[in-house]
Amino acid sequence: MTQRPLILATNDDGIEAPGLWHLAEAVSHFADVIIVAPAFNQSAMSAAVTLRRDLESERAYSRLPGVDAWQVNGTPTDAVVHGLRHFAPRHVDMVVSGVNPGPNVGREILHSGTVMAAMQGYLRGLPSVAASLSSFDDDHLLDAAIVAGRIAERLLASGQHHLLNVNVPDLDISEYQGVRVAAMADMAVSRVVDITGEHGSTRRKLEFLPDVDVVPDTDVAAIMDGAVAVTPLHNDFTLYSALSDTSTLIGDRDSLTTERADARADSDVN
Repeated sequence: MTQRPLILATNDDGIEAPGLWHLAEAVSHFADVIIVAPAFNQSAMSAAVTLRRDLESERAYSRLPGVDAWQVNGTPTDAVVHGLRHFAPRHVDMVVSGVNPGPNVGREILHSGTVMAAMQGYLRGLPSVAASLSSFDDDHLLDAAIVAGRIAERLLASGQHHLLNVNVPDLDISEYQGVRVAAMADMAVSRVVDITGEHGSTRRKLEFLPDVDVVPDTDVAAIMDGAVAVTPLHNDFTLYSALSDTSTLIGDRDSLTTERADARADSDVN
Protein backbone atom coordinates (compact mmCIF):
# COMPACT_ATOMS: atom_id res chain seq x y z
CA MET A 1 0.00 0.00 0.00
CA THR A 2 1.41 3.40 -1.00
CA GLN A 3 1.95 5.78 1.89
CA ARG A 4 0.13 9.08 1.65
CA PRO A 5 2.24 12.23 1.47
CA LEU A 6 2.74 14.25 4.65
CA ILE A 7 1.95 17.97 4.78
CA LEU A 8 2.97 20.38 7.52
CA ALA A 9 0.32 23.09 8.01
CA THR A 10 1.08 26.36 9.75
CA ASN A 11 0.07 30.03 9.84
CA ASP A 12 0.92 33.37 11.42
CA ASP A 13 -2.38 33.99 13.22
CA GLY A 14 -1.87 31.33 15.86
CA ILE A 15 -3.02 27.81 16.60
CA GLU A 16 -6.64 28.84 17.31
CA ALA A 17 -7.19 30.68 14.02
CA PRO A 18 -10.02 29.07 12.01
CA GLY A 19 -8.25 29.56 8.67
CA LEU A 20 -5.50 27.17 9.75
CA TRP A 21 -7.96 24.40 10.52
CA HIS A 22 -9.93 24.95 7.31
CA LEU A 23 -6.71 24.65 5.28
CA ALA A 24 -5.53 21.59 7.20
CA GLU A 25 -8.87 19.91 6.58
CA ALA A 26 -8.75 20.79 2.88
CA VAL A 27 -5.35 19.16 2.33
CA SER A 28 -6.23 16.17 4.54
CA HIS A 29 -8.33 14.81 1.67
CA PHE A 30 -5.17 13.83 -0.23
CA ALA A 31 -2.42 13.78 2.42
CA ASP A 32 -1.64 13.12 6.05
CA VAL A 33 -1.30 16.36 8.01
CA ILE A 34 0.64 17.63 11.01
CA ILE A 35 -0.08 21.11 12.35
CA VAL A 36 2.69 23.18 13.91
CA ALA A 37 1.75 26.83 14.45
CA PRO A 38 2.55 29.78 16.70
CA ALA A 39 0.86 29.68 20.10
CA PHE A 40 -0.40 33.23 19.60
CA ASN A 41 -0.86 35.76 16.81
CA GLN A 42 2.38 36.50 14.97
CA SER A 43 1.09 38.55 12.05
CA ALA A 44 3.59 40.71 10.11
CA MET A 45 6.60 38.90 11.58
CA SER A 46 7.98 38.10 8.11
CA ALA A 47 10.83 35.57 8.47
CA ALA A 48 11.82 36.53 12.02
CA VAL A 49 13.36 33.85 14.24
CA THR A 50 13.54 33.61 18.02
CA LEU A 51 17.10 33.94 19.33
CA ARG A 52 17.24 35.60 22.77
CA ARG A 53 14.81 33.43 24.73
CA ASP A 54 13.93 29.77 25.00
CA LEU A 55 11.67 28.34 22.31
CA GLU A 56 8.97 26.28 23.99
CA SER A 57 6.38 23.99 22.44
CA GLU A 58 3.55 21.78 23.55
CA ARG A 59 0.90 19.56 22.09
CA ALA A 60 -2.28 21.43 21.19
CA TYR A 61 -5.87 20.30 21.03
CA SER A 62 -6.62 19.06 17.52
CA ARG A 63 -9.97 19.73 15.91
CA LEU A 64 -9.30 17.13 13.22
CA PRO A 65 -9.33 13.38 13.89
CA GLY A 66 -5.97 11.75 13.22
CA VAL A 67 -4.13 15.09 12.94
CA ASP A 68 -1.49 15.90 15.55
CA ALA A 69 -1.15 19.58 16.45
CA TRP A 70 1.62 21.46 18.20
CA GLN A 71 1.97 25.08 19.29
CA VAL A 72 5.28 26.94 19.51
CA ASN A 73 5.82 30.17 21.46
CA GLY A 74 7.63 31.76 18.54
CA THR A 75 7.25 33.07 15.03
CA PRO A 76 5.82 31.36 11.94
CA THR A 77 9.36 30.58 10.79
CA ASP A 78 10.11 29.06 14.21
CA ALA A 79 7.02 26.88 13.91
CA VAL A 80 7.93 25.47 10.51
CA VAL A 81 11.60 24.85 11.30
CA HIS A 82 10.78 23.36 14.71
CA GLY A 83 8.08 21.20 13.18
CA LEU A 84 10.33 19.84 10.46
CA ARG A 85 13.13 19.12 12.93
CA HIS A 86 11.25 17.76 15.93
CA PHE A 87 7.59 16.89 15.33
CA ALA A 88 7.29 15.40 11.86
CA PRO A 89 7.02 11.61 12.21
CA ARG A 90 8.60 11.12 8.78
CA HIS A 91 9.72 13.09 5.75
CA VAL A 92 7.47 16.07 5.05
CA ASP A 93 6.42 16.42 1.41
CA MET A 94 4.88 19.90 1.46
CA VAL A 95 4.32 22.98 3.64
CA VAL A 96 1.06 24.95 3.53
CA SER A 97 0.50 28.21 5.38
CA GLY A 98 -2.75 30.06 6.06
CA VAL A 99 -5.51 30.74 5.43
CA ASN A 100 -4.69 34.31 6.43
CA PRO A 101 -7.52 36.84 6.89
CA GLY A 102 -6.24 39.75 4.81
CA PRO A 103 -4.47 39.76 1.46
CA ASN A 104 -0.77 39.10 1.03
CA VAL A 105 -0.25 40.74 -2.34
CA GLY A 106 2.18 43.32 -3.67
CA ARG A 107 4.55 44.72 -1.08
CA GLU A 108 2.60 43.12 1.77
CA ILE A 109 4.49 39.95 0.88
CA LEU A 110 7.67 41.40 2.36
CA HIS A 111 6.35 41.48 5.92
CA SER A 112 3.93 38.57 5.69
CA GLY A 113 4.40 35.82 8.26
CA THR A 114 2.05 33.65 6.20
CA VAL A 115 4.21 33.84 3.09
CA MET A 116 7.53 33.56 4.90
CA ALA A 117 6.37 30.48 6.80
CA ALA A 118 5.76 28.81 3.43
CA MET A 119 9.13 30.13 2.28
CA GLN A 120 10.82 27.99 4.95
CA GLY A 121 9.50 24.88 3.25
CA TYR A 122 10.57 26.14 -0.16
CA LEU A 123 14.09 26.89 1.10
CA ARG A 124 14.32 23.28 2.26
CA GLY A 125 13.38 21.85 -1.10
CA LEU A 126 9.67 21.35 -0.42
CA PRO A 127 6.79 22.55 -2.59
CA SER A 128 4.93 25.12 -0.53
CA VAL A 129 1.71 27.13 -0.64
CA ALA A 130 0.76 30.32 1.20
CA ALA A 131 -2.96 31.08 1.20
CA SER A 132 -4.72 34.34 2.05
CA LEU A 133 -8.22 35.75 1.80
CA SER A 134 -8.57 39.33 0.58
CA SER A 135 -10.65 40.35 3.59
CA PHE A 136 -10.04 40.71 7.30
CA ASP A 137 -13.39 38.99 7.94
CA ASP A 138 -13.79 35.22 8.30
CA ASP A 139 -16.89 34.79 6.13
CA HIS A 140 -15.17 33.15 3.17
CA LEU A 141 -12.20 31.45 4.85
CA LEU A 142 -13.60 28.01 4.08
CA ASP A 143 -13.98 28.85 0.38
CA ALA A 144 -10.39 30.12 0.31
CA ALA A 145 -9.15 26.96 2.02
CA ILE A 146 -10.94 24.72 -0.48
CA VAL A 147 -9.40 26.38 -3.54
CA ALA A 148 -5.96 26.65 -1.88
CA GLY A 149 -6.16 22.94 -1.05
CA ARG A 150 -6.93 22.09 -4.67
CA ILE A 151 -3.97 24.16 -5.84
CA ALA A 152 -1.73 22.46 -3.26
CA GLU A 153 -2.88 19.04 -4.49
CA ARG A 154 -2.01 19.90 -8.10
CA LEU A 155 1.38 21.32 -7.12
CA LEU A 156 2.26 18.24 -5.09
CA ALA A 157 1.16 15.88 -7.88
CA SER A 158 3.26 17.80 -10.42
CA GLY A 159 6.52 17.07 -8.60
CA GLN A 160 7.57 20.69 -9.10
CA HIS A 161 9.45 22.57 -6.38
CA HIS A 162 7.57 25.87 -6.27
CA LEU A 163 6.37 28.34 -3.67
CA LEU A 164 2.91 29.50 -4.72
CA ASN A 165 1.35 32.55 -3.10
CA VAL A 166 -2.42 32.17 -3.39
CA ASN A 167 -4.76 35.12 -2.78
CA VAL A 168 -8.48 34.51 -2.89
CA PRO A 169 -11.19 37.16 -3.39
CA ASP A 170 -13.74 37.77 -0.66
CA LEU A 171 -16.49 35.87 -2.49
CA ASP A 172 -18.34 32.58 -2.44
CA ILE A 173 -16.36 30.00 -4.38
CA SER A 174 -19.12 29.89 -7.00
CA GLU A 175 -18.55 33.58 -7.74
CA TYR A 176 -14.81 33.45 -8.49
CA GLN A 177 -13.86 34.92 -11.84
CA GLY A 178 -11.37 32.20 -12.63
CA VAL A 179 -7.77 31.73 -11.54
CA ARG A 180 -4.94 33.95 -12.77
CA VAL A 181 -1.24 33.29 -12.55
CA ALA A 182 0.06 36.81 -12.03
CA ALA A 183 3.15 38.74 -10.98
CA MET A 184 3.51 40.46 -7.63
CA ALA A 185 2.46 44.11 -7.90
CA ASP A 186 5.01 46.73 -6.88
CA MET A 187 2.48 48.52 -4.71
CA ALA A 188 0.74 48.38 -1.35
CA VAL A 189 -2.97 47.86 -0.77
CA SER A 190 -2.98 48.52 2.97
CA ARG A 191 -1.28 50.80 5.45
CA VAL A 192 -0.26 50.74 9.08
CA VAL A 193 -2.34 53.11 11.21
CA ASP A 194 -1.06 54.37 14.56
CA ILE A 195 -3.62 54.71 17.35
CA THR A 196 -2.37 56.71 20.35
CA GLY A 197 -3.76 55.76 23.72
CA GLU A 198 -4.59 58.11 26.58
CA HIS A 199 -1.21 57.44 28.25
CA GLY A 200 0.76 58.06 25.06
CA SER A 201 1.20 54.44 24.01
CA THR A 202 0.85 53.58 20.35
CA ARG A 203 -1.08 50.62 18.97
CA ARG A 204 -0.97 49.73 15.31
CA LYS A 205 -3.47 48.14 12.95
CA LEU A 206 -3.70 47.49 9.24
CA GLU A 207 -6.39 49.03 7.08
CA PHE A 208 -7.01 48.98 3.35
CA LEU A 209 -5.98 52.03 1.37
CA PRO A 210 -9.12 53.83 0.14
CA ASP A 211 -7.87 54.28 -3.42
CA VAL A 212 -5.10 52.46 -5.25
CA ASP A 213 -3.94 52.65 -8.86
CA VAL A 214 -4.10 49.02 -9.83
CA VAL A 215 -1.26 47.70 -11.96
CA PRO A 216 -2.67 45.46 -14.73
CA ASP A 217 -1.76 41.76 -14.90
CA THR A 218 -0.69 41.58 -11.25
CA ASP A 219 -1.92 39.81 -8.14
CA VAL A 220 -3.69 42.97 -6.98
CA ALA A 221 -5.54 43.34 -10.27
CA ALA A 222 -6.61 39.69 -10.16
CA ILE A 223 -8.25 39.79 -6.74
CA MET A 224 -9.88 43.15 -7.45
CA ASP A 225 -11.44 41.54 -10.51
CA GLY A 226 -12.76 38.71 -8.35
CA ALA A 227 -10.23 36.13 -9.54
CA VAL A 228 -7.92 33.89 -7.52
CA ALA A 229 -4.35 35.18 -7.84
CA VAL A 230 -1.52 32.64 -7.91
CA THR A 231 2.04 33.98 -7.85
CA PRO A 232 5.17 31.80 -7.92
CA LEU A 233 7.76 33.33 -5.58
CA HIS A 234 11.42 32.75 -4.84
CA ASN A 235 14.00 34.03 -2.39
CA ASP A 236 16.44 35.80 -4.75
CA PHE A 237 16.16 39.56 -4.21
CA THR A 238 19.04 40.35 -6.56
CA LEU A 239 18.34 43.13 -9.07
CA TYR A 240 20.20 41.52 -11.95
CA SER A 241 19.64 44.43 -14.32
CA ALA A 242 21.65 46.66 -11.97
CA LEU A 243 24.69 44.42 -11.51
CA SER A 244 26.65 46.08 -14.31
CA ASP A 245 25.73 49.64 -13.27
CA THR A 246 26.59 48.88 -9.66
CA SER A 247 29.97 47.49 -10.68
CA THR A 248 30.67 50.76 -12.53
CA LEU A 249 29.50 52.78 -9.52
CA ILE A 250 31.77 50.88 -7.14
CA GLY A 251 34.71 51.26 -9.50
CA ASP A 252 38.09 49.91 -8.52
CA ARG A 253 37.34 47.57 -5.64
CA ASP A 254 41.03 47.27 -4.73
CA SER A 255 41.19 51.03 -4.17
CA LEU A 256 38.21 50.80 -1.80
CA THR A 257 39.97 48.31 0.42
CA THR A 258 43.22 50.26 0.24
CA GLU A 259 41.45 53.48 1.17
CA ARG A 260 39.86 51.74 4.16
CA ALA A 261 43.26 50.49 5.31
CA ASP A 262 44.70 54.02 4.92
CA ALA A 263 41.78 55.51 6.85
CA ARG A 264 42.24 52.99 9.65
CA ALA A 265 45.96 53.84 9.82
CA ASP A 266 45.14 57.57 10.02
CA SER A 267 42.64 56.86 12.80
CA ASP A 268 45.26 54.92 14.76
CA VAL A 269 47.68 57.81 14.46
CA ASN A 270 45.10 60.34 15.63
